[in-house]
Amino acid sequence: MELFDNIILKIEQINMKRNVEECQTDFHIAFGIDKNFARGMGILMDSIHCHNQEKNISFHVFTDGIEQQDLAKLQELTQYNNISIKIYYINIEAFRNLPTTLAWSYATYYRFIMGKVLHGLVDKVLYIDADILCIGMLDKLQTMDMKGNIVLAISEEGKFNVNRLSLKNGKYFNAGFLYIDINKWNDAQIAEQAVALLTENPEKYTYLDQDVLNILLDGKTLFIAQQWNYLYDMRKMDNKPPKDVIFIHFIGDKPWQHWSEHHFMVKLYQKYAQKTPWANVPLVKPKHYKEKKRMARSYRKRNMYLQALYWYLAYAVAKIKAKS
Repeated sequence: MELFDNIILKIEQINMKRNVEECQTDFHIAFGIDKNFARGMGILMDSIHCHNQEKNISFHVFTDGIEQQDLAKLQELTQYNNISIKIYYINIEAFRNLPTTLAWSYATYYRFIMGKVLHGLVDKVLYIDADILCIGMLDKLQTMDMKGNIVLAISEEGKFNVNRLSLKNGKYFNAGFLYIDINKWNDAQIAEQAVALLTENPEKYTYLDQDVLNILLDGKTLFIAQQWNYLYDMRKMDNKPPKDVIFIHFIGDKPWQHWSEHHFMVKLYQKYAQKTPWANVPLVKPKHYKEKKRMARSYRKRNMYLQALYWYLAYAVAKIKAKS
């Protein structure tokens, strides 16, 4: 049996209006999420539509499950005539042997199977993480010459990961944005090799799937401008994105989390969120001990010391329970 046989349990088209796939699709965009990232993905979809209203866009969502309220909100997005949303429900058992962390669930591996599922239907697909906001047009991506490479990606700064993984091309990409040539991806068996590497030696790869994809795509990646995946760290309060940015990628803390509400970039994110069905959904509250520590730091930065003390105590208690 092939590795990814029967991995898709069900496919669901959720359009309210006409099927965009009946028309010429300008962009195929894919996501891999669990239920916790449905809100971020929906707001991202709406922001993409906002800046690309003249393009027909097919969204492909790979997930192990979405809450009914989020599914209904996604369906509301399809009131736009140029948007199609198809959901691929994944059998999560195929990934049980792969490592996960507090930050990364099995959903981080769903990008592996997109090439298999979309083969024969799509020539190129843009994979993007759900913790991204679109603030520009995608036109130039359509006309980019991939020069025989399998993916287009954006490099991360620093040589640490390059040296750690012995990458010959001297660059390490962030896997939150991958413009993929589906046929070349499948011909090179990227997905199968990625799973094999992670299964054989999971402790070796600090950033899990991102590490193994960098190894397998070393010399097969065309690095493009940072504007396509501008990595934004919300811990840096005075960092403003350049004017030509198309995708802002919120690494680390997310703008829909309660402990990020002090950051000025949340206002930009909320401007887009208010146009979506998630406009009145409360910010996510901290659950595990690391998030409670971030909540404490958020109050401390605002000089709200009693609230900060409360959350530092909550963090300490939660950490002791987690370690016991």
